[in-house]
Amino acid sequence: MSRDDSRRDGLMDGRLRAVLFVAVVIGAFIEVSTPHRRYGPLVDVFALAAVGVVGAAAVLGSESAATLARQRDRLAQEPQPSTTVPICRYVTGPAAPQSQPPRPRPFLRERPTDLSVPRFGDGARAQGYPWLLPERTVQNGIAADEATVGAFTIRAASVIGPGHRCGQPAEPRQDSYRIGRSRDSRYAIVAVADGLSSAAWSDAGATTASSQAVTLLREQIEAVGFGGLDVKELYGRIAESIAAHAAGRGVGTSHVATVLITAVLAEPDINGVAEAWVAWLGDSSAWTLDLRGPLWRFCAGEAKDRAAAVVSNEVAGRLPDTPQLARGHYVTLAPGAALALVTDGIGDAWAEPAGNVNEYFANAWRSPVPATRFTADVGFDAPQCLDDRTAVVVWNGGRA
Repeated sequence: MSRDDSRRDGLMDGRLRAVLFVAVVIGAFIEVSTPHRRYGPLVDVFALAAVGVVGAAAVLGSESAATLARQRDRLAQEPQPSTTVPICRYVTGPAAPQSQPPRPRPFLRERPTDLSVPRFGDGARAQGYPWLLPERTVQNGIAADEATVGAFTIRAASVIGPGHRCGQPAEPRQDSYRIGRSRDSRYAIVAVADGLSSAAWSDAGATTASSQAVTLLREQIEAVGFGGLDVKELYGRIAESIAAHAAGRGVGTSHVATVLITAVLAEPDINGVAEAWVAWLGDSSAWTLDLRGPLWRFCAGEAKDRAAAVVSNEVAGRLPDTPQLARGHYVTLAPGAALALVTDGIGDAWAEPAGNVNEYFANAWRSPVPATRFTADVGFDAPQCLDDRTAVVVWNGGRA
């Protein structure tokens, strides 16, 4: 019943009682005013009593009707259950408990404040500290690129390490990379440098090394071809450029010390197999992606003795002081395989047999990912991984 209907019913009940009350009063008045031969006082008493009873009934009835009307209004305002039976309303009893398969061990745990950065184990405390700026003007704390050269897909990123960005004073990013190509795009060129932490201007030395490496490798390819690349000449000329940069700053060569790894990848043959020439000096390293594992396999660089009680970060060779210690060799990449050049901020984590960092990156980088995702991976959080980290990965897509 609607609110208007309830009000209408209450109003009609009140009018009926009022008419009845008036009729009784008129009847009683006539009865009282008319003389009776016998029992006159008694008739008058009964007539007055009838008027009182009917009046009280009318008042109480009206109040009761008003109360019922108010209750009906209040009920009308409350939401009523829908008369339409929803689909899937019927519920069966609780299902019998089912045995759940064991959950696989997760590759990583994410930081609550930064879901884009993979976190391994308990992470590093320095990872959560604020990023600070060095006192002098330096290169950016983050650098990233993506490119396609013929059949090759390239992703590159460099991120300042937690140990360098939160100290007082903060240090610059001491890693540097460059990517390039030959004039005809038949060759992709990569250089990754890691300045020594003990060198005050190592970031400048690393930047000079990576930039000069790509320029000089392009010149060698045009002059002698892919098969005539010469590691001694290449690293000797790079050393001369770094030494000249140190002289221009008025500092010794030890203040700009850096290590370097370079690669030239030739276009794939008719079977989609690509050949790469890798040269290095120091502990930056090259890795190939084994899709059967999947794992990243060490293929070039100065391997560290991980059987020792303490793994030493001391390097045997560096630029510009010992370019004659540089070495180089060729590796092959099957279709779909990848070659990664990394600094020890990543290489040390990949080489650690007790962790699952290598396994995570092998799965995450089975194929090219967006540069933003690639950069976030390079900025991973893991215990004792505080150094700058740089990676350049080249995937062989087969024939162009």
